[in-house]
Amino acid sequence: MNSLVTFPAPAPELKLPRASAEKWAATLAEERRRLQEDHDALRERENNLREYEARLRAWQAEIDAGRAASANGRAAAAATPAAAPAPRPTSRSPFNADDPVLQAAWEKLHRARELLEAEQAHLRTDRIAIVDQDKALKKREETLKVREAQVVEREAMIAAAMPPPSAEPIAGEHTMSAMTRLTRAPFEMARSVFGKK
Repeated sequence: MNSLVTFPAPAPELKLPRASAEKWAATLAEERRRLQEDHDALRERENNLREYEARLRAWQAEIDAGRAASANGRAAAAATPAAAPAPRPTSRSPFNADDPVLQAAWEKLHRARELLEAEQAHLRTDRIAIVDQDKALKKREETLKVREAQVVEREAMIAAAMPPPSAEPIAGEHTMSAMTRLTRAPFEMARSVFGKK
């Protein structure tokens, strides 16, 4: 009982179409154009950074010159105490860390900023709490309105079920005040239980 085993025919080879030379040339030209644009943008940024660096160096030189002038002025004033005080420079550098007045002012500024930030945090917390409280209050108002509507509806149902009160008392009924009826109720109950003697 030998049976013949047949195998399927091999799958055909798939050949992918190759891109044409014109397509490759167009892609390369596009890539070259992008690279050139990127290169130009980098050159412009580099020039801008060089100009910025030159301005910073000039500014630092002015600050250093101002510090040296103020230090020389203080030294000259200390050397000649009998002479008239040297005029203070018109522009003081804000970066002079040796000045105790400036240091105290900076400390006050930092402390004020810390206090402001703390107050802002408290204010934010208070605002959030007020918003939550308003939401809870509105929810309670809605619940109260629903309950009031239910009470009004029940009162209307009770009023519809009860006979209308008449202005004249029913024959045989005594007209007594509520207080009198309330005080007599226990005695009336005792009489009904034990009977009249």
